[in-house]
Amino acid sequence: MPVPPTHHLIMPRATVKYTTKDLKELGLFVEVSGRTDNDRTRNKALEEIQRRMDDPEDESLNENSFADGLSVEDLIVVEPPPEEKSAVEEPEIIRAVKAIANLASLRVTLEETYKQAIDLRPVIEALFSPEPLTPEQIEKATDKNFAKILMKFAEAKAARDKFLPTAEEAWEILAPALPKGETKEDYGIDE
Repeated sequence: MPVPPTHHLIMPRATVKYTTKDLKELGLFVEVSGRTDNDRTRNKALEEIQRRMDDPEDESLNENSFADGLSVEDLIVVEPPPEEKSAVEEPEIIRAVKAIANLASLRVTLEETYKQAIDLRPVIEALFSPEPLTPEQIEKATDKNFAKILMKFAEAKAARDKFLPTAEEAWEILAPALPKGETKEDYGIDE
């Protein structure tokens, strides 16, 4: 059996949607092929609007639709809706579990980076001391990993601290579903 030509397997074409102040009031937009908003796609959109105005079958637009005229400057790009619909449709408890899992990852990273960073504390303290640095302190302070280790710790701490309020809200949702001191039998879960 022959393989179909590849042009039949092309992904859906990229499009840009436009509206105008007048079209927006009617809830209308025009869609033209293209990846980004540029002069070429804007001119295509104007041609499409003109075609619809001239088409006797298309009653959405007519020659009076743009009494003040229409130019490429009047076109407004219609941004596609965000693709994160699943987050809205997900049950609250599942979103809570994902937040707790994220906190677990952030906490582990923080502890791992802390273990490396805490070893550098004596060197940092020595930098503020009037005493001369020891050869060992000089070696650690000038090591290329000195700043890198501290930066990883700082980033991990900042990320955990920033996410903590979200995780605390998630725990308020999840905690009642995981009561303390009760056994699996209370929920009909077999050992």
